[in-house]
Amino acid sequence: MTPTPEAPLLMPRRLAILLLHEAQIATGPFLGLVSAPNAAGAEPDGWLRMGGMTDIVTLPAPWLAAGKHIWALYIHRPAMPAMPAIEDFSAQPALLRLTASLAIKGVLQLRAWQCLQGRVVECELHIHD
Repeated sequence: MTPTPEAPLLMPRRLAILLLHEAQIATGPFLGLVSAPNAAGAEPDGWLRMGGMTDIVTLPAPWLAAGKHIWALYIHRPAMPAMPAIEDFSAQPALLRLTASLAIKGVLQLRAWQCLQGRVVECELHIHD
């Protein structure tokens, strides 16, 4: 049995739709930071497209001023498998990774991943209204 978080991750539907829409209209790969209002298990409430992997170690000034925290790194690479590689966790290994992938019947879905004991493990992600 693969390890999973004790409780499923929760994400508002409007944010999930926004992230999936960005994947649909993207002309190539991109990285984004998903924010939360605090670091104590709060649900994500926003996102920002980033220029590259080095940007994930610092938050933009407006986010810091608003008291935001990084909830996850959103990785979109359409030509690659949905599951991030272990190398994708080299910067900020404790940070969740989100990917968009085509599910059965071609439906785009959002998936969450974490690095546990050197292995990439999928997390249960619940989308709610």
